[in-house]
Amino acid sequence: MESTISVSGKQTKVGSSLELHVKNQIASTLKKYFSGFINSEILFSKDKFNFKCEINIHLESNIFVKSHSLSNDAYGAFNIANDKIKKRIRRYHRKLTDHRLKKTKLTKTFQVNEYIIKNPDELKLKDNENNPIIIAESDEIIKNLSVSEALMLMNLNDKAVYFFKNSKNDRINILFKRSDGNIGWLDPKK
Repeated sequence: MESTISVSGKQTKVGSSLELHVKNQIASTLKKYFSGFINSEILFSKDKFNFKCEINIHLESNIFVKSHSLSNDAYGAFNIANDKIKKRIRRYHRKLTDHRLKKTKLTKTFQVNEYIIKNPDELKLKDNENNPIIIAESDEIIKNLSVSEALMLMNLNDKAVYFFKNSKNDRINILFKRSDGNIGWLDPKK
């Protein structure tokens, strides 16, 4: 499988030196743990006075690793985001290989709609309380996973909340990052 690494800039120019550095570092990060990956996208943009780097790596059919960071230069932003990726992959490498072996059995999933709603506090309009403004709509797949697999995928995707169907009891569960830094787990009763 031919792996691709794309480096681009959003309202900022990415030089050939930075692009070469990024491609070499991403390849080095991934080849230590994986023989191949599907693709990797690295996006640089300006965020007021800092550079923002977003890294999205598609490892396998349903495994994604995401990271982002800010720094006063593009190289620094990339290095911080890449270090986060390395840490996550190193932490979850064993579980990822176990997940790969489990994937051979049929995994139950179902599709749901995801809506992103404009924050009513930003609008300052009372009329939208009953009819919120939807600014984005997409399809998401809810997977049948164990709690530890869901936690791994939540951390790899750098998400604050993760919905999954618990493989032990077939109920929809939610993992979320709490304000105290711990992870909350909601498992509704029958």
